[in-house]
Amino acid sequence: MKQFIFIAFAFFAFQMVSAQDTTKVVNNTVYNTAGIEVKPEFPGGMDAFFQYIGKTYNTPTSKDFLGGKVYVTFVIEKDGKVSDIKVLRDVGFDSGKEAIRVLELCPKWTPGRQNGQNVRCTFSLPILLHGYVFNIKEVDVAPNYLGGFDRLSKLILENFNTPTSKEFKGGKVLISFTVEIDGSLSDIQIYKDLGFGTGEEAVRVLKAFKNWIPAQKNGKNVRCNFGIPITLKGN
Repeated sequence: MKQFIFIAFAFFAFQMVSAQDTTKVVNNTVYNTAGIEVKPEFPGGMDAFFQYIGKTYNTPTSKDFLGGKVYVTFVIEKDGKVSDIKVLRDVGFDSGKEAIRVLELCPKWTPGRQNGQNVRCTFSLPILLHGYVFNIKEVDVAPNYLGGFDRLSKLILENFNTPTSKEFKGGKVLISFTVEIDGSLSDIQIYKDLGFGTGEEAVRVLKAFKNWIPAQKNGKNVRCNFGIPITLKGN
């Protein structure tokens, strides 16, 4: 009887070992993107991912919102879903909550791979948000150019490649843009050009000038729309 019990126990132990040998080990390690063999990929690539964020994210519209960067991390699971979204830093106005909403709606990624298997992978993302854009009547101090607008006009004409065609009669190119809080220009728009490539040339010239003094509201630098005419002589 004892021998039977021993044989039965030995058989049971063998079955347990065999079962353990055939069980696939589940890898739930969360890998860093930098150290992985095949990185996770958003459908269409990273440019498409940033476009998705830009189109889906609702930037705060309050005049008190000055912009900034929201920092988030998340995990791309083995099936490509986004999970474990964490806001490391936000800029108020529910900017962190909005980042979570956008990422929860995110399409599935192609997951990362390590040693031939899909693995979980962590991802970090800064989201740059622009503040409210004031018009010229809303600010306390209008934007200006370092050295004044006479200097700006002189610099524009010195750098502007005026059309050489005899048919070019001259006139005014009307252009608008946003002066950012750091004095750079963005969202340059042509409201009226004179043909002969004058609009594109105006954009090129303005992009080269960095020495703007931003507008101010309540003692703080703010974004502000601004417009200037560029007068060109004909041939």
